[in-house]
Amino acid sequence: MSFPGEKTKTQENKTELEEMDEAEEEALLKSDDEYDNLRTNVASVVNTVAAPGTTALTDEDSLMNEADNLASEAVDVANPGLSDEDIELVEAQEVIKNRQLNESALDEDSNENEDDEMDAADEALGEYKKLFKELDANQYAYDKYVQLCQLAHTTDDLDLIREAYSRFAAVYPLSQELWLKYLSIEVNVALSPKEFVFVENLFRKALADYYSTNIALEFAPIASRCEDPESIWRELLGTYGLHCLEGQQFFKLYRDHLSSNPISSQAKKDNYIKSYLQELKYPLFNMEESYIEFKVFYEKNKEEITHEMSWDLIDKNYFKAKEHLQKILQYEQKLKHLDLKCYRERAEIYREYIKETDKFLDENILQTVYERMVADCCLNVDCWLTYIDFIAYRDAYGRPEELQDLPIFRQTAVDVNKRAQRNCTWSEKLYVKHMLLLEQMNKPREDVQEVLESSMSAGFQTAEQSVTVWMEYLTYLRRRTDYENEEECDILRKNFNLAWTILGQQWGVLADCNCEILLLWGRLEYGPLGDVKRGRELWTTAMDSADNATRSGLWVEFAQLELQRDLEATRKLYRKALHSQGLDNPAVVAAAWERFERCNGTAKTLSNCTRECNEFLQQYRAQVKQFKGGDTNTQSSKGKAVKRKSMGSSEIGVSENKMLKSDILKTDTQTSSCGSAAGSDISVSKRLESVTFKEHENQEIDVTKDHLRIFLSNLDYSLTEEDIRANLPNLGIVDVTLIRSGNGKSRGFGYAELENETEVEKALALDRIALKGRPLYISSVLRDKEKRQKFKYSDDLEPKKLFVKSLPPDTSKEELEQIFGAFGKLQDVRLVYHKSGKFKGIAYIDFQDESAAGKAVLGTDQLELRGHTISVAISAPPPKPASSSAINANKLLGISNKRSRAFEQKPRMSLIPTVVRKQFSHAKDNKNNTTVNKTTNGAAAPLKTNDDFRKLLLK
Repeated sequence: MSFPGEKTKTQENKTELEEMDEAEEEALLKSDDEYDNLRTNVASVVNTVAAPGTTALTDEDSLMNEADNLASEAVDVANPGLSDEDIELVEAQEVIKNRQLNESALDEDSNENEDDEMDAADEALGEYKKLFKELDANQYAYDKYVQLCQLAHTTDDLDLIREAYSRFAAVYPLSQELWLKYLSIEVNVALSPKEFVFVENLFRKALADYYSTNIALEFAPIASRCEDPESIWRELLGTYGLHCLEGQQFFKLYRDHLSSNPISSQAKKDNYIKSYLQELKYPLFNMEESYIEFKVFYEKNKEEITHEMSWDLIDKNYFKAKEHLQKILQYEQKLKHLDLKCYRERAEIYREYIKETDKFLDENILQTVYERMVADCCLNVDCWLTYIDFIAYRDAYGRPEELQDLPIFRQTAVDVNKRAQRNCTWSEKLYVKHMLLLEQMNKPREDVQEVLESSMSAGFQTAEQSVTVWMEYLTYLRRRTDYENEEECDILRKNFNLAWTILGQQWGVLADCNCEILLLWGRLEYGPLGDVKRGRELWTTAMDSADNATRSGLWVEFAQLELQRDLEATRKLYRKALHSQGLDNPAVVAAAWERFERCNGTAKTLSNCTRECNEFLQQYRAQVKQFKGGDTNTQSSKGKAVKRKSMGSSEIGVSENKMLKSDILKTDTQTSSCGSAAGSDISVSKRLESVTFKEHENQEIDVTKDHLRIFLSNLDYSLTEEDIRANLPNLGIVDVTLIRSGNGKSRGFGYAELENETEVEKALALDRIALKGRPLYISSVLRDKEKRQKFKYSDDLEPKKLFVKSLPPDTSKEELEQIFGAFGKLQDVRLVYHKSGKFKGIAYIDFQDESAAGKAVLGTDQLELRGHTISVAISAPPPKPASSSAINANKLLGISNKRSRAFEQKPRMSLIPTVVRKQFSHAKDNKNNTTVNKTTNGAAAPLKTNDDFRKLLLK
């Protein structure tokens, strides 16, 4: 029986090769004889023409000297003493001499190159040792590991190459490119079976890092040289043969392997059939070709095939797989044609791919899709967490029967979590997840503690991340503590104290700003630990920190805990909470105190509580009312001032303005005398600003020139029109208009009219130029909000741009160019300033190359710069909430949201019937939160009037 691709060697080929070898050997011997004869003839000729008395020279150097003498004497070839044959021999001797001279020169050049290479290797070796020591101090410097491997290759020392890659792989997973480069070296040097065992283990380790069909394709050719090739092929076909677009080639390689493998014909036949049957069950691209090929193979060899086959079952599996292929091919094509830099889009496609195929795909294929997702999105924490949850959920219900017994499918959720931590060492979510998984598996406390210890050296960017991990570990200890055992209780207390101490050492005042650890510790002391006194001390410390004293909920919880200790202490605590400065919701504390007295107090204590709470709330409401009244008077006065101005009497407007100012001053004086908190919070200057006269509002504006105007903002209040012209000499400015208040002072913004549109483009390019110590904001004038200039910087992930923070206040652009320019060519360096011109301590570094940006992150993150530890990361601004210009339907109906501040105006009672409000809200939901009033030509339709609402009521 014949198999596709099978090759044989005939006896004729062997005979032909033997004849070729004999002919080559005879030709070599003949050339050696001719060379010896030539040397002898040349020597005899030289002796013949030598001067009398000259001793014949037989060694090679003497022969060269005589040849030089012959050349210098210009022997005439027509000399009757020399025959033609002698002359030819002399010329041949000269050719030999020139060849030897050239070879000598080449040897010298070769020696010089070897010396240069040796010098480069020695230099690389020195840098290698230096870098090796640096990694002892900072084991997470990814870029230095890459550099270490490059230096190892420069030395051409196999031991150093192995050492570099081994150390790299111990901390981070190697990329596909690095693995392929290293594996090619090991494959080329492997000769003995023992060495191929080492190579096989390396391949398995590489495939354990990431799902890579390229590495698997390099593993396939050497399978036959390993101890158990069938197990290797079983793993490759069962794992990488499931890849929709690339799986078919693994089955073809396996059948080629069978053709060249010296096994029995019956064994080949069985393996051929099994490979086709396995392949046709999976939804693979171009699977029709394999189906036809199998049909042809069967028809040619059906008489010799003894394997039991059911073509009905084969066709059923084939058409089912083909149907699945049509459903998943759209996602495969999207992934194939997606740009490599579209990281977020790739992750979203994989999530959609998994969501839509989870219902029908084979369990083995589905897990390979997960593997591909985390391989292509290895720095996306959410992708790893999704994969971990998938494995954990599946294992909770038992291992599926159809799942193959292969390394990739034997992974547990903990195994995948460990891989995730090697890729995303900075994510606290993975460490928390790891602890929870270990607890679910009933692992010993030492294993969970090891996760905590590894997180402490992970290099978190914020203190909140460290607090999150510590809180999870302390919560785990709380669940595992036997509170009847004093020794275990003491261990729990020591861990709380250790957490607070270590966080303080690492982050200083930024550590646990909300005192979450102290609050949890205090709750346990009040509760199962049984030390109420210590619990009170912890809670008192926490309430005195940050803004916890303003949180009514914490005060109520503190009082409930204190209730276990002493009633009088609880009563004092409620009184203290009620009079706490800046309390967010005093009514909540007052109500909780009253409930406490009704349940635990006497008639006298309840009466005192009620009186004190009512007095406090009455005073509080009076302050709120006064605050609202002040705002109402101000608004009405402001309306009068504008109305007077519109009537054309500027003098009346000014006098009215003065009257308003005096009224506000009187109101502020009365408020301060009554001790009102509202009056103290609102400054007189702000009150005056709210009623200042706007003289520019009634000026007529020629909107046809808006395309020639620019809007200037963030101006210094002392700048005049002349100052702006002087500071922008390169612009063709026709006119400058500063917007001023009623007292003539600049309001910090204005307009400038330019000569032409080219000048406008030049002006827009000067946006954020420094003007009197402040960045000048320049934008175009567009009265339609939808067409106005958007934020000119991207709010998406930019792999070439770095975000740098915690910079010293005296940092300059040149300094950053020098620091980051060492990693690659820079596109732009931008320092960010406040409106006041003060440096914010952050900057954006834009590289021309994405790889250079990655190197810069690894090389400069946590760099010490004049006492400041800077933070460097790829620029990925958080997504902004979608803005909407839709009219708030609740506001139209008189329904207000809950007040977020103590002195906000109380929501007014809605006079619209409930039925109408419900109908209105229902119609709003059906329109998917679109605007209630439709717009025409970009302008909002007028709001509903009372007549409109009357019509609604009559329906």
